[in-house]
Amino acid sequence: ASRKLLSGGEFSNATSENSVLPLKEALEHCRSNYNLSIMECISDHGTQFFAEKRDKQGNADHVFEVFLKAQGVKQILCGVNHPQTNGKVEKWFDFYEHHRARYASMAALVDWYNDRMHGSLNMRVCESPNQAFIRKMPPECWMLMAKELFKW
Repeated sequence: ASRKLLSGGEFSNATSENSVLPLKEALEHCRSNYNLSIMECISDHGTQFFAEKRDKQGNADHVFEVFLKAQGVKQILCGVNHPQTNGKVEKWFDFYEHHRARYASMAALVDWYNDRMHGSLNMRVCESPNQAFIRKMPPECWMLMAKELFKW
């Protein structure tokens, strides 16, 4: 809901292993900085996220799916041939294509993206994804941030 990017990566191949790396980084970022867990992950039916071949119980030994289960993250699959379900990610890919060349690194692009005003957020206060993320986080997470800020 905040549009904040928690991590990102640039890879030459779309593999399950490469899909796990930024998710691992995002999980660690949330745990260490905000005392938050990622509860759900939406993905399409791409082979890097979802195994087509399954056993009779519907299970599969797939790197991405196994990682999500081990972390306690529920996988939500988009509708087949329905990119609107995953619209925020699709919009990010469009944004990436148009702005990546302006930045020396992926990290610099992500920082700029998270700190800029975002049209789908609170325009009255020119809210950025970072600001929306903090505004929407549970109050119990604020104490960890305050502790770090004031070094209690």
